[in-house]
Amino acid sequence: MFETERLIIRRFMPSDAIDIYEACNDYEMVKTTLGLPWPYTKEMAEGWVGKVAQREEEGSSYEYAICLKDNPDKIVGCIALMDFNNKARRAEMGYWVARKYWRNGIATEAAKAMLNFGFEKLNLHSIIARYFDINPASGRVMEKAGMRYVGTIRDHEFRFDKFFNVGYYEMLETDEREQ
Repeated sequence: MFETERLIIRRFMPSDAIDIYEACNDYEMVKTTLGLPWPYTKEMAEGWVGKVAQREEEGSSYEYAICLKDNPDKIVGCIALMDFNNKARRAEMGYWVARKYWRNGIATEAAKAMLNFGFEKLNLHSIIARYFDINPASGRVMEKAGMRYVGTIRDHEFRFDKFFNVGYYEMLETDEREQ
């Protein structure tokens, strides 16, 4: 699909299910995300990978594997554009990185590439991203990727038997961004 300085961002393959399972079967990682279920099984990973290509064909989401260039067969995370509003030319960006690879700038590097993909290849006008405010590192990823903070909605999501505040970032196609 596309490359950055350190990453290959590519389509998923059936063989990636085991890496996805291993990353998403980590509660400490999953609890930082807005949508990954817990517990996460091998069957869930296999089913999810099996539907990625169909969702891209339908234009409902673009979900890609994040891999390090020195090991392109090992999934270290996922980045996606989803929840499209075609009339408004808007989508939401989401991502996760396996905990073993946190604090290495991987999510930021992938987010910059995905923003460019969304604006240049998909002709989007705006891209939003959301994060739980208990995970400020994710908000910093959005900020470092060039997105603008627009606010936090209190008790906006209910997950793991409690409410969470959700921070919102956005970028418009006219905003300056790294190429």
